[in-house]
Amino acid sequence: MPEGSGKDKLTGKAKEAMGKLTGNRRKEAEGKMEQTKGETKRKLRGRHDRPA
Repeated sequence: MPEGSGKDKLTGKAKEAMGKLTGNRRKEAEGKMEQTKGETKRKLRGRHDRPA
C-alpha cells in the first residue's frame, strides 16, 4: 500500500468517528473526504504502475 493513501484513510476514519461521536457534521464530512482522498491516491498509484 502506498504510504500516503493508508495514512489518509486511517486519519479519515478517525475524523469521521470523532465527528459522529460528538455530533460534529463538519468533522464527519472532513473524515469522509480524507478517506476518499486516500482511496483516490491508491487507485492513481495503481494506474501509474500499469504499462500504457
